[in-house]
Amino acid sequence: MSTTTAAAAIPAGRTEPDPDRVARGKPLAHLDGVPVYGWRGAPPYLRTKTQLAASRLKVTAEQEAAPLAYVRTRDYGDVPLHDPAAAVKMRPLPSSTKARMAARRTCSQCGKVRPVVLRGRPCSVCRQRAEKAEQRLRARTCAGCGTVRELPYPKHGRCHGCRQEQLEAKRARIDAWLAEVTVCAGEGCTKRRGSKKAARAWLKQHDWLLSPANPNLPDSWNSPGWPRRCTPCQKAHDAEQTRRQAENQARYEREERERRERERREAEERVRWAAAALADPGVVVLDTETTGLHEQARLVELAVVGSSGDVLLDTLLNPGEPVGDASDIHGITDDMVTGAPRFSDVLVHLTALLDRKRVLIYNKWFDIARLRHELELHYRDRAVREAVEEADPAEVAPEVLRERAAAEARLQAAAWLDAMTFEDVMIPYSDWVGEWSEYHGNNRWQPLNGGHRAAGDCHAVLACLRAMAEDVPAASGADEVSGTTVGEGGPWSRCA
Repeated sequence: MSTTTAAAAIPAGRTEPDPDRVARGKPLAHLDGVPVYGWRGAPPYLRTKTQLAASRLKVTAEQEAAPLAYVRTRDYGDVPLHDPAAAVKMRPLPSSTKARMAARRTCSQCGKVRPVVLRGRPCSVCRQRAEKAEQRLRARTCAGCGTVRELPYPKHGRCHGCRQEQLEAKRARIDAWLAEVTVCAGEGCTKRRGSKKAARAWLKQHDWLLSPANPNLPDSWNSPGWPRRCTPCQKAHDAEQTRRQAENQARYEREERERRERERREAEERVRWAAAALADPGVVVLDTETTGLHEQARLVELAVVGSSGDVLLDTLLNPGEPVGDASDIHGITDDMVTGAPRFSDVLVHLTALLDRKRVLIYNKWFDIARLRHELELHYRDRAVREAVEEADPAEVAPEVLRERAAAEARLQAAAWLDAMTFEDVMIPYSDWVGEWSEYHGNNRWQPLNGGHRAAGDCHAVLACLRAMAEDVPAASGADEVSGTTVGEGGPWSRCA
């Protein structure tokens, strides 16, 4: 069909749509009523802001607020598209700005302006030129003495003198190796075990051993059918190996028996320790709740329970600061401790309860650190008051008074803690449970599960002690028949 016939077939009242303004695909979705197209599915005439900027066009505020379409990309999400006809031309850059831009793209060696930003570095052409020059110089430099000549050296990279020295050293190593592998390897034995000719032929088969890039020879020669020792030396060697294996096996079995015996004694000692602690009226259990786990955390609750389970002290404490997120753990809020006594108010009673007693604590390092902090604050406040009353403020600076008070408080707190006897329950109980951790290389620390309240945790510690003390058959050797010992795992019941 001719062009004239095709044009006549289109009705006069209808115009053919512009293919650049027709979308090439259906919208994937709509974002605020604006279609979102896939890759190459939007109308071809639309452009992104980056494409418009490359054409020295800038999107107006109205265009940016109301894009005509979006294109969905994998890395940048839905990118807005705009009409280039509605964009405005950018103002030409000042000559000073162009000069700065050109300076950033200027090579520091050849001085040419490159299309990429260099910031004072050489361009890729100059770098490649320098690398090739360095390779040519390296090829003309002797690897032995460093002499540079006009033509490149051979593959070995050495001059005549250095090459001769290398070959002489190679021959000396080969001769020493041949003398070693053709003589019996037995101590003091000089019997020949093969010919040097066969060993040299084996080296030639493995030509990589003789290459210049490999100056070392193998430590031993494992050629088939070529024993390294004569028959008497081989028998003596096998007998020595058998004797050493027997000694190692006997030592291992002895150490294993000693280890099991040591674990059995330790298990019995843990059981006796728990039973003695429950029967000792001079044993008390202490636990605290704090405002957190940081070094400056304050006490919000303190409890002391006797070995028989009677509560000797159970009180909330006003920390003088917000409880914070720790209330989500133990449930103690700021309203609950508002009218509670401070640590200084219960210190005298606490000292009387703990004096000359065995104080058991689950994870004692944390609780002792919190007690030390509270004691230092208590003694520091008292020392500051006494220093202010005795010293003349005009003669001693306040900073000096505070430093003296802090030092004295640390000494008094340490003396108070040294006068007490603290014992930890977490490590013995965790060893009694015997849940081994490959990551830590030790028995896993067991949770107390006492409800995160001071008195409840104290009773949970007593439950742990009772569970350990009731394990008398295992400690007395009842499991020796089955080969298991306390501390190696098993159906141990945990404290609740």
